[in-house]
Amino acid sequence: MLAIISLILVNRSFGASIVSVFRRPNPAFAVVIPVVIVALGLTLLWPLAKDLFRFGPLHPDDLAITVSAGIVVLLVLESLKLIWRKRVPG
Repeated sequence: MLAIISLILVNRSFGASIVSVFRRPNPAFAVVIPVVIVALGLTLLWPLAKDLFRFGPLHPDDLAITVSAGIVVLLVLESLKLIWRKRVPG
C-alpha cells in the first residue's frame, strides 16, 4: 500500500517536486489517503477481516521492510523524474 501511495505522489505532477505536491490542495487526495490507511488498518487489525484474507501476524521487522520499500520506491521514482526532466526537453 505504501508503494501505491508513493506512486500516487510521484505521478500527481511530472513537472513538480514531491514538496510542491503537498503544497497544492487536492480534495480527492485528501480523501483517498485516509480511506486507504483506514482500510489497511482494518484488514490488519480486525480479526474477522484478518481471517478472511488469511493474514498472519504483523511483526516489527515486516512493518520496517514495508515502510522502507515504500520510501525507496518514492525516492527512486522522484530521482528518475529529475533525470527524465533534464534529458527530455519540454
